[in-house]
Amino acid sequence: MNATLNVAIAAEFELSEKIAETLEQSQLNISQLSIIEIYPFNEEQGIRFNNKSVAQLKPEEVEWSTIHYLFFAGDIQQVSHLAKAAEMGCVVIDMKGICASLQDVPVVIPGVNPEKLVDLRQRNIVSLADPQVTQLALAIATLVSNHEVKDIAVTSLLPASYTNGETVGKLAGQTARLLNGIPLDEGEQRLAFDVFPTPASHLNTQIHKIFPQLDHVVFHAIQVPVFYGMGQMVTVLSDYALDPQCCLASWADNPLMTYHAEKYCTPVTNGEQEMAEEQAAKLHISGLSAVENGLQFWSVADEQRFNLALLSVTLAELIYSQGY
Repeated sequence: MNATLNVAIAAEFELSEKIAETLEQSQLNISQLSIIEIYPFNEEQGIRFNNKSVAQLKPEEVEWSTIHYLFFAGDIQQVSHLAKAAEMGCVVIDMKGICASLQDVPVVIPGVNPEKLVDLRQRNIVSLADPQVTQLALAIATLVSNHEVKDIAVTSLLPASYTNGETVGKLAGQTARLLNGIPLDEGEQRLAFDVFPTPASHLNTQIHKIFPQLDHVVFHAIQVPVFYGMGQMVTVLSDYALDPQCCLASWADNPLMTYHAEKYCTPVTNGEQEMAEEQAAKLHISGLSAVENGLQFWSVADEQRFNLALLSVTLAELIYSQGY
């Protein structure tokens, strides 16, 4: 990868930091990195890249035609910035899949369906699926390709960071207040020491774009009082018995995954282990077992460092290698 790139990040501060760190370790030759403040940073918040401060720009200050790749992790309220960048020729990596429902926007997960990148030039936009879909798709890709899967049920336990950085702050604040005997304000959504379901209706469109042969996938999502790291309980059913060795072999061959045979992995313990050992973020899987005509397993990943930052940068490397 010899050509130098002008790259921009449009995301919250915490995620922008993780993307910049991942870009430093990538194969992309980046001459300039910029931050597009679709979410304003605090005064003391700044991003560094290769030991240099990164310029922070307001969206209206950006000359989109000069930027090669944009990592966009905004929501539907900021989609006009994404659209303008794409119209000016910038390749947009839609990190949270807000454009995934558009017919002419490919949904691509590295290592799962890279062939769909041929559709990138229709809009200059490629969507990385929602972290719930990405985590599931990576784990079941080989199983779905080699077996006739009938039904899939997945329950995702969503951390505060899945929503946004503000929710992480609210969880921390509520936890401290309740531990000190201070009640929450009347009508305040309780996050600490509680769980509640959240909608997951948009995920079926995304998983069907990745695996058109899957007709029956049921997503359940539950908000839990965890700061970072998403867990998923997955059940895959067929009309006949499925061999666990198919999954174990594919997980062992994939550098993005680690299978834990001796104990259950958790978002907290595996997140701490990764940070302590300074190893690349991975998808951690454990508890693989056979059920009647199917398989069941548990997976965890840091949805910020792995599902968003690492996979979006890996997708950018794939885009570059294919000449886009």
